[in-house]
Amino acid sequence: MSVWMQFLFAAGNLFSWSSSLVVSLTFMVVIATVVRRHRPDVAPLLLGATIFELLTTVCGFGVSMLLLRFLSPTVGMGVYGPAQALNTTVTALLHAGARGLLLWGIVRLARPADAAA
Repeated sequence: MSVWMQFLFAAGNLFSWSSSLVVSLTFMVVIATVVRRHRPDVAPLLLGATIFELLTTVCGFGVSMLLLRFLSPTVGMGVYGPAQALNTTVTALLHAGARGLLLWGIVRLARPADAAA
């Protein structure tokens, strides 16, 4: 794979990772300040879901960069492509799990505080 192609893959991954990072950190700040003040019973679930989302993003990006660095120059796109597809699938499933936790927290947040206990 050419250096230009590696750069394009890396730039795309970096943009995706950094935008997801900013969104996750924004969620964390809002949950830790606003939600915890008004609904301390729901804040840990929402914060946990957001932290899980952040860890999934960081790990997915890290694995993607490792695959690009170590597989593409040595074995080419024939192995890199399927390995990256597997990484993307696993990352997507983990993100879906984190968003399921986030939805569970939102549903709990929508109920009155005394009904949630």
